[in-house]
Amino acid sequence: MKTHNTHQGPGAGPNQGEGDKISARHYNREVREFVADGKVEEAAREAAHYVESEPQDAARAEKAARKGPHPARVSVDELVAKGRTVIDRVRPIVERVVDRVRSRLGRNDR
Repeated sequence: MKTHNTHQGPGAGPNQGEGDKISARHYNREVREFVADGKVEEAAREAAHYVESEPQDAARAEKAARKGPHPARVSVDELVAKGRTVIDRVRPIVERVVDRVRSRLGRNDR
């Protein structure tokens, strides 16, 4: 199946190597536009007002931001359910292979 990405050269395709270069370019462009439009001072004032008016909430948000993104937590029940679906999908394939091997060996142990 072909992808719809017609861009060729470095960064083409889903595997862009170390990091996502396309997203980095987009982010950098947006940052340059934000600075060029003079929005930094206003954003800094809004942030200062927020920290002064909601210090506990701001501290909690800063602590969460410093930790970075978290992987999704999965319960044991969800892992077991996913395991069962994989086994349920693979079982018919394994049974067909076993049947073929048995038939080639001349065994009918079922």
